[in-house]
Amino acid sequence: MRYELEEEVYGGHTMQQQICTFEELVPKVQPLGVYLCEDLHTSYWQEFGGGYRRPGSFIEYSKNFIDALNAWHSREPARLSVSDLTRSAHSAHYYDSVVVLEKRPMVQPTHLRVGQASFPDYQPPAPARTLGSWIRKRMRAG
Repeated sequence: MRYELEEEVYGGHTMQQQICTFEELVPKVQPLGVYLCEDLHTSYWQEFGGGYRRPGSFIEYSKNFIDALNAWHSREPARLSVSDLTRSAHSAHYYDSVVVLEKRPMVQPTHLRVGQASFPDYQPPAPARTLGSWIRKRMRAG
């Protein structure tokens, strides 16, 4: 797949700037476009509003992308429902201080079984004996 640079925008380093830039620009990115946010290390720096696992940092905000990508599979729609991001984002990739969001129109996945089974349903083997049962057996035999 070939991407062309449509536009480069500087979104800032503070958490508010990065989140606002994401929310304003991602809907405007072309359906087969890419959104990239760099300098994510500021999410760990207090002077930019970050901090390790700090609510409101862009890193913590971006962890919600994972849920959005998988929302079609949610069995709790009141807590996790399909969103515009679910319908428009194909993948999110994390690198050192960078997140890349690839857009591609997405539709609800389907699960379809076709054909005939050529082997019986898998039956897991019986659990293996534990070391303790092996020792007890040896002690009784000995």
